Amino acid sequence: MKRLSREHRIYILDPKGQPAITIDSGEELLVETWDAFEGIRNPAALEEKALRGPATGPIYVNGAQPGDALKVDFISITPKATEGAVHMVRPGRGFLEADFTEAYPTIIAIKGGQAVLPSGLRLPLAPSMGLVATTPTYPQNTASDSGPYGGDIDLKELVAGSALYLPVFVPGGMLALGDCHAVVGDGAVAGTGAECSSDTHIRVTVEKGMGISGPRALTPDYFVVLSYGEELGPAMKQAVRDMVDFLVSEKGMAPYDAYTLLSLAGDVRVSRTFRPISPVKMMLSRQALEQLG
Repeated sequence: MKRLSREHRIYILDPKGQPAITIDSGEELLVETWDAFEGIRNPAALEEKALRGPATGPIYVNGAQPGDALKVDFISITPKATEGAVHMVRPGRGFLEADFTEAYPTIIAIKGGQAVLPSGLRLPLAPSMGLVATTPTYPQNTASDSGPYGGDIDLKELVAGSALYLPVFVPGGMLALGDCHAVVGDGAVAGTGAECSSDTHIRVTVEKGMGISGPRALTPDYFVVLSYGEELGPAMKQAVRDMVDFLVSEKGMAPYDAYTLLSLAGDVRVSRTFRPISPVKMMLSRQALEQLG
């Protein structure tokens, strides 16, 4: 199996960039990723560190063309336990930015399958990949932005055993990933998750002519469509519309029946509660989805 080192880090998705590696459709790859703070653990240095969103890539997938999709299967996501993790409250970032105005780093140990806070509080690890993107037709920052290409989606459900589908905009797809979280809550209200580096085992498959307009995920428990926007209300409405459209166009449901199903078996959740872009997810239980065929 090929391996892609985290030394192939990028901060911009560039359609004119050169791939770090080329793989075939259906090939597996071990990808090493940096945490959001790129290994810094000194509290004083963390306070000065800009969040630049390092991603590992780009990965060129043979046969991928605009109009296709890339299916990214996450076989395993393994935090680098010896490096630990970091949470950071940053001035001007977070849902309560007006209330919490000082920098406040928390160094988190990773031991025995748990995230151990300085207080001794232990949280079970639930590693997820926060940044997964194909490259759009224009240069795009990796940090804190999301869109139809994916990006910094902060989907905490994107754990091992999940698959993410992303539209292809440029030949090869030019996939990149990073921003692993050892554990994170929906909304990431204080500004980050437990940011950690990782070794992530993926399989990438070209889905020819899939023609999706934005990211979709199939997790162990949910089917998810993602939306995004500078305002949460419109982004939430768009996520619901997108799921209704999926159920009508691909599962053959009548619009009112689809809308009703989402009220009974769906959840609207927010991945990140603060600007510039807030990713929103409409989630339908797999138990309900699988009954639709």
